[in-house]
Amino acid sequence: MQPDGAAHEPRPQDAPEPAAAGPGAPGERGRSQVRRERGSGFRRALGLTVLGTVLPGAGLTQTRSRWVGWTILGITLAASAGAAYAVLTQGVTSAALTVVARPELLRGAVVVIALWGLVWCASIVLTAVQARPGTLDRGRTGLLASFTTLMVLVVGGGAFTAADYALITQDTVEVVFSAPPSRPGVGAKVVEGDDPWAEQARVNILLLGSDAGSDRIGTRTDSMIVASIDTHSGRTTLISMPRNLLKAPLAPGSPLRARYPSGHFGSPERSCAQNEPGVTGQCLLTNLYSEAEAYAVDHPGAYPKGVVPGREEIRGTVQQIVGLTIDHVVVIDLKGFSLLIDAMGGLDINVKNAGTGGPLPIGGRVTADQRIVDVKAWFRPGRQHLDGWHSLWYARSRAADSDTFRQARQRCVVQAIVGQVNPAQMVGQYPQLARIARDNIYTDIPARSLPAFVDLVERVQKAKVNSVTLTLDDGIKPWDPDYAKVRALVRKGIAAPKLAKTPTPTSTTPGSTGGTGSATRTPRTPATPSPTTTPYAQC
Repeated sequence: MQPDGAAHEPRPQDAPEPAAAGPGAPGERGRSQVRRERGSGFRRALGLTVLGTVLPGAGLTQTRSRWVGWTILGITLAASAGAAYAVLTQGVTSAALTVVARPELLRGAVVVIALWGLVWCASIVLTAVQARPGTLDRGRTGLLASFTTLMVLVVGGGAFTAADYALITQDTVEVVFSAPPSRPGVGAKVVEGDDPWAEQARVNILLLGSDAGSDRIGTRTDSMIVASIDTHSGRTTLISMPRNLLKAPLAPGSPLRARYPSGHFGSPERSCAQNEPGVTGQCLLTNLYSEAEAYAVDHPGAYPKGVVPGREEIRGTVQQIVGLTIDHVVVIDLKGFSLLIDAMGGLDINVKNAGTGGPLPIGGRVTADQRIVDVKAWFRPGRQHLDGWHSLWYARSRAADSDTFRQARQRCVVQAIVGQVNPAQMVGQYPQLARIARDNIYTDIPARSLPAFVDLVERVQKAKVNSVTLTLDDGIKPWDPDYAKVRALVRKGIAAPKLAKTPTPTSTTPGSTGGTGSATRTPRTPATPSPTTTPYAQC
């Protein structure tokens, strides 16, 4: 027997194990490993869901439905490559307009966008479901589901917006740019290739501002401007038509010649259809639109089917006045003009007083004793930012001066629009702009020519804009206009500017008395400066 004390000596095999090796340790290590696996699986599922949101099908390629993911990803990459090629070869604007200009492609785009949005959303959900670990706890499962729902809403909302924009575009293009030409073969000639204007040196567009409204009887062309554009340089000449021109020449085939056999509006009969009973002598150019509409009502069949008599007569008469072929017509209701400028964010305009030197009224009319009454407000001079309503009135006001000065203000407003419009900033206003265009603008520019005209606008913005006025100062009497002189002024206005001659040293030496040269001469200022060079006409 061992001594009593020896019985209490611990034997090596009975030595207690370290605390870490206690009975609960293996379970603790298992739980820790499970937590790590759950965290890793959650992060993987979240990452693949994000990847599938950014690039359709990419996240799904790492799950058991990888072949579905690769199919979706392959289609996405192929479509992206095609779009990138179109942008690189045509430019962003031209590539977009290639689709926009073809309503049938837009209709197809709506279907494709909707279907692809559904496929994309479904792939996001499938990625999250298949990437989620089976042992994921309830909290992280809910978090992943919430995140997936958010991603689906983002992608679905984007697809819905894109499809909606495509539908809006289709509707707008079909309404605004679907008008057939007034005559077969009429219109600018646009060709395929690097330069769509290679076969047309000049494009002439008639811009009409219509004042049709609830307080008006009929339609009056309140403003008439011909924009004559050199398609190579973009140099543009704005030709303002005085609204009060009398004896306007009618087009050779005009049905109104049956009423005015002289070939001039209002001659020999001077009582126009739109006048009040007993009123004569008001056959102004601005009234020609209403005259043609009234004549068409009284003489059914006088105008070809599908032709709007007012537009047809204005177009033909303006061609006769300026001696240029009008390629296209753009008509905008003045209310739409105001809304368009508001959508642009307004215009920066150098506002001037009336041509007579006094303040320029907003609204107003002149009484028989030459008083200005019914004025809504007064413009203050100086460069300022005008909203659509004030921009419109700045272009329309004439109670304090005359049509001559109003024409100058109208040209300045048109130049401000062309120079200040920013297509990139207008994208955010697209639905509003589309509604304005659809409801207030008419043009016979075909949809297929839109890319070419966008290119032309870019050339115009980089070039110089000059003006031709037809006023008393130019020798044009509204009551008895010399139309041959009008056409001569237009030809001079659209002619390419002559290059300035480089003077020789002998001709530029002040006080030179020898050699073949002569002293520098100061140009003589004309006694009556042209309105195109007076400070008022400068914008």
